[in-house]
Amino acid sequence: MINTMKVLQHEHQLTLIDLNPEYPQDKVYDDEIDLIKNQAFNCSCGLCSREITFLHRYYHKCDQCDYSLHKLCADQFPTKLEHASHEIYHPSHHHPLIPLFKEILAKCDACGEQQEGVFYHCSTCVSPFIHNDCVFREKRLHIQQDARDRFSHAHPLILAYCFPKADQEAKFNPPCRICEQSFSKYENLWVYKCEKCRYYVHLHCANLRLKPSYSGTDITISSNNEDDSNVLHLPFTDQTYNIISDFLFKKTIAMSLTHNSHKHPLIHVDTPTSSRITPLSFHDLMNKNEALCNGCLRPITNDMAFYKCTLNDQVCNFVLHDWCTRLPAELKGYRGHPQHTLLLLPKARHNVLGAFVCNTCDGFCNGFVYACEECSYYVDVICALLPKKIIHKSHPNHPLSRVEKRLGKDCCRMCLRDFVHDKEVSLSCETCKFHLHPECAFSLPQTITHKYDKHPMTLTYSPAENYGGDYFCEVCEEELNPYLSFYHCDKCEQSMHSTCAPLLPKSNTYIYDYGLSVTSVSGLVNIKFGSIHETQDHEHPLSLMQGTKSDGDCTKCHDRLNGFFILKCLECKFAIHIHHYWW
Repeated sequence: MINTMKVLQHEHQLTLIDLNPEYPQDKVYDDEIDLIKNQAFNCSCGLCSREITFLHRYYHKCDQCDYSLHKLCADQFPTKLEHASHEIYHPSHHHPLIPLFKEILAKCDACGEQQEGVFYHCSTCVSPFIHNDCVFREKRLHIQQDARDRFSHAHPLILAYCFPKADQEAKFNPPCRICEQSFSKYENLWVYKCEKCRYYVHLHCANLRLKPSYSGTDITISSNNEDDSNVLHLPFTDQTYNIISDFLFKKTIAMSLTHNSHKHPLIHVDTPTSSRITPLSFHDLMNKNEALCNGCLRPITNDMAFYKCTLNDQVCNFVLHDWCTRLPAELKGYRGHPQHTLLLLPKARHNVLGAFVCNTCDGFCNGFVYACEECSYYVDVICALLPKKIIHKSHPNHPLSRVEKRLGKDCCRMCLRDFVHDKEVSLSCETCKFHLHPECAFSLPQTITHKYDKHPMTLTYSPAENYGGDYFCEVCEEELNPYLSFYHCDKCEQSMHSTCAPLLPKSNTYIYDYGLSVTSVSGLVNIKFGSIHETQDHEHPLSLMQGTKSDGDCTKCHDRLNGFFILKCLECKFAIHIHHYWW
């Protein structure tokens, strides 16, 4: 629409310009150049001296000089000299919006927040009721500035005028990437989004500026100036990392050792080619070999020193890291159980397997234990020696502290499972209401190698950058929720569930008896399968294993063994459920 008119106060002819001919459709521009150019338009009205913007849509422009007029000012000149109530043509609504110049306090239909000031509304529909600041929000926004690493995003965010519930459900109900709260209650509120990366933020969060203190929606960034020796950084770089060696001990070596945790002599091994003992098959997941220390239940690889039982592996496969031979004999004032001293035991003594459930991480474990047997309180050696605070990459700007009492219903941000009871231990940032299960924080390494991908895969906590498609696990071929922690290769754009990624799968084993049900890899990290046990009911040593279909039925109760922990004889067909020896 291009018309011309003559204004008495101006000597040249004016042309009527339409800045948004696509209205009321919110046009999508392929290259966004026209969009940016139009939305950046700004000039001053020669009559009322107020700003003319993209949202006013129409204005009169002089072809010979830089004189401009609001359309409404030109239409009503000279009969009205006072400033007119300029209507705007906003892409969020199919009718023009007009301002209420009286400042009021009201809830904004765009951001959902209580706002004070001038509001725009539709005189035809009455609603929407939109605060002045939201009306003139940028359609295209960069949030790198003032955001530091926590909130920055590589791509510009585009303003969307709703986030329908059906769209949210199709994308696994994404949280706001800044405040981490849901969008589900407010599907008609405006959001900023990057569809290339499944990146969504609330309107008010996208414009947040970091403050020195936390108040409601403001975000505090910690300087993390604490002594690094008192803070553990997670996740561990890979599965071979051992907190005990890094945090507690200097390397000293004794060539042979009699340790009170084991009845046979132990001998030191410093190279994989040592000829003094039967060779050990080192931990190597790519070749499906699992070799775990009997103390901490972490891998033993061919680049580390360890102690091994002098007997043949088929008779006794007991092995200890060098540093695990020097664990403290007792812990006094342990923060989870300060009333009694915890004693280091080679195994829990309430059952023949030496198995227990850790009171810190709730993981099932059959390694060394710090125990108060009077109170039936058990902690595995990794949890027992943790520092007071950790920094985790899933929440890098605040330290996480151990919390043992819950006031509300919380969930772990890595697995999205709820905390079951109000005394369940978590690693938490109370400022941000961010919580992790200890087993999730400790059990998943930062990088893994897998036969399904030629590159290392990285632990990821949200949708990957530059990938807006759906996610499917390369192992189980099921759709993957990218707001759970998962492993991803940016180069190949391949992903895996964290439960499917281990090359020695442990996710299908269950313990139904005594209220124990282990259904995730993290619940089985602290179990050494293949550990050898002697019982009075069988003449041969028995090995702890996961029951499979080929194992048939239990020798004792004749129920199936598949899907259960079992004790199996490697010399004959004897095999039983472990619950027959649980107590």
